[in-house]
Amino acid sequence: MKSKIVMFAVLLSTSMVSLPVLAAEVVVTPASAEWSNLPGEARNGATAVITATAPRSGNGSLELTGDRTRFADGTIYPNAASASLANLSTVTGLTFDWRIAGDSTNSYNVDYTPALRLHIFDTGANARKELIWEGAYNNTYGNTVRDTWYTSSVLDKFYIGVGNENEGKTIAQWASTLNPGSFVGGISIGTGGGAGLGYHAFADNVTLSTTSGSTTFNFETADVAAAVPEPSTWALMFVGFGAVGGAMRTKRRKTQAALALA
Repeated sequence: MKSKIVMFAVLLSTSMVSLPVLAAEVVVTPASAEWSNLPGEARNGATAVITATAPRSGNGSLELTGDRTRFADGTIYPNAASASLANLSTVTGLTFDWRIAGDSTNSYNVDYTPALRLHIFDTGANARKELIWEGAYNNTYGNTVRDTWYTSSVLDKFYIGVGNENEGKTIAQWASTLNPGSFVGGISIGTGGGAGLGYHAFADNVTLSTTSGSTTFNFETADVAAAVPEPSTWALMFVGFGAVGGAMRTKRRKTQAALALA
């Protein structure tokens, strides 16, 4: 009977509360092995380091300075034998938080943003490709306030490397048009070549979304000791507890009524 009550509570709670899409958060610290600066990718003294200079959703963020950087997870030069982070056909979005420092300078534009890249291997073309997000192609120029955090959208446009930068598509659109079997080899954040020695920006919360859920990479100077449940999780727990209590009270009333008639 107890197992039936618990099952009833679970079914009731899931029907009363909309469950969030399966989501995971990976805390990335300077000691983490997954994300790193790739050898030879930083130029002219440029840096990409997790610091506490401008914390976003915790105690840190990725601080970018200088001319060209690639802070990456996986490989940015995938081939047919590379490990796959996800099948491209399942990818529905790639987003991140970004911020331009108040002291940043850039010869392209004062609102020059960090670049977010999805590195893929196109199986049909047997070639690696990059899907690149930059603020210039997503209406950020002239609409950016320094030292302010912004979040990109799954509806934002990415252009494909060595392609026409003005023919951007969403990640989901690219996923549906590129060859089936293509896969994601890596993700990177950084500054484009020519950003200049005075460039200064921040990035955090890189989120790769797929049809089965999402993974957010949160850059922190140190790992969080204990995770605190999300509000939606608390709500689900409370409804579940309430359902269990209600079921037990109903059972008790029925038992009392049966005894009274005996």
